[in-house]
Amino acid sequence: MRKVLKFGGTSLGSAGALQRAAGIIREELPRGGLVVVSALSGTTDALLRAMEAASRGEREAAREQAATLWRRHLGVARDLGVLEALEPLWAPEFQRLAGLLEGMGLLWEASPRARDAALAVGETLSALLVAEFLNAQGTGARFADARSVLKTDSHHGRARPRPEALRQAAGPWRQALEAGELWVTQGFLGAAPDGSTTTLGRGGSDTSATLLGEALDAEEVQIWTDVDGVLTADPSLVPEARPIPAMSLREAAALSAFGAKVLHADALAPVGRGGFRLVVANTHRPDGCRTLILREAPPRRPGEITSVAYKEGVWALRLPAEADLERLADAAFRLQETGAARYGLLATPEGGLLLVRPETEAARNLVEALAAEGLQVESGLAVVALVGEGLREGRGRALAILANLHAEPIAGLLAGDTGIALALVLPQERLPLLIPQLHRHVLES
Repeated sequence: MRKVLKFGGTSLGSAGALQRAAGIIREELPRGGLVVVSALSGTTDALLRAMEAASRGEREAAREQAATLWRRHLGVARDLGVLEALEPLWAPEFQRLAGLLEGMGLLWEASPRARDAALAVGETLSALLVAEFLNAQGTGARFADARSVLKTDSHHGRARPRPEALRQAAGPWRQALEAGELWVTQGFLGAAPDGSTTTLGRGGSDTSATLLGEALDAEEVQIWTDVDGVLTADPSLVPEARPIPAMSLREAAALSAFGAKVLHADALAPVGRGGFRLVVANTHRPDGCRTLILREAPPRRPGEITSVAYKEGVWALRLPAEADLERLADAAFRLQETGAARYGLLATPEGGLLLVRPETEAARNLVEALAAEGLQVESGLAVVALVGEGLREGRGRALAILANLHAEPIAGLLAGDTGIALALVLPQERLPLLIPQLHRHVLES
C-alpha cells in the first residue's frame, strides 16, 4: 500500500518527539513511502520575527534571531547524534537565510517573494534532519526537495497548486516509491512557474501531503498531530470531547470551514479528487484513537450530529436595503484577496450582510478602510456550527435544537448547501458556555 505520512511541527519539536516520529515511520512504512514534514515547532515564528526586525532596518536583531535558530537546531541534532552529518547540509541553508535577512534589512522591506524564500529554510532544515536521523537509525531514507514537484502559481504567500503540472512532475517520485524507496520532503512549499519558492499559506503542510498523495496515487495519507484524531468539540472548552472514529469528507470539510483546527479545508480537496483514505492520528499516542475520513459517509442515525465547531474573531459588515449590493460583493472579493475567511454573504429585504474573519494585518486594515467608506462594521462575533450527515435525514433535529436556544442572542443563521451543517452567528463572549451546552445536548445525551 502506497502511503504518505505528514508530521506537523508539534510532532517534531524535540529530540524525543523526533524519535517517536521515526518509530511511527518505521512501523507504517516498512516497504517505503513518502514522509512530509513541517518546520520544527517554533521555527516559523522565529523566522517571522527575524523578517519583521529586518524590515524595520534592525539587521542586528534579525541576525540574532537567526543565530538563536541555528543554535537550537544544532542542539537537537547533537541530542540525536547526527550533528556531524547534518552541519554541512544545514550550513548553506543558514547562509541563504542570512543573505535574505541582510537584503531585507538594507531595503527595509520583506517582499512576499523574499519571505517565502526565507520561510522555506525552516521546512528544509526539518526534512534534512528527519532523513538523516532515519539513516542513522538504519532506516534508509533520502531527502527530496518538494519544489521539484509541487508546482504552483506565482501568488507568493498564498500560492495555489497546479494539479496537472504537479502530477506530471511527480512521475519520477512515483517510480521510486513503487520500487520501495523511503523519501522525506518539505511541507508548505512549492515552486512558481519561474522556479521561485512559494508557500501554500495556512494549513500548507497538510495540503502538501494530500496534493502529493493525489499525484502519487497513494491509497492512504496520514496526518500525524498532537490530538487523537478529529474530536467532537474543542477539548479546551469541552474536556469530555471524544475522537470521531470515522467521518465523511463532507463532514470534515464543513468542520474545517467552521473552525475545527485539526485539518485545513484546502487539504481536503485532493482527497475528493484522488479517492484515497485520510487518517488523522496522534504522534504522542500512536496506538490510540484515529479518525478515518472517507469519501462516502459512514452510517449515521437520522438527526445524528458528529461534532460542534466554532470560529471566533468574526466581523459583520452590513449594508442598508437601499445600498447597491455590488459594494458588498466587491468588499467580499477584496477581503478574500487579503487573506480573510468568508463565512456568509447574504442579501435580504433588510439589506446585505457579509461575515468575515480577517486573518491577516492586510485584511484587518481593509475592514477599517471599509468602515471609513460607510459600511456598518460589528466585531466580537463568532460562528458556531453543528455538523453531521444525520442532519440530511433528520431535518427536524435542527429546528428542535434552535428551539432550545431561544434565549441566545443569535444574530444570524447559515446553512451549507450539502445540508449537513447548521451554523449560528452570535456574540463571541457566549462561546465558553454555549459550546459545552451544545455538546451535552446534541452529543452526550
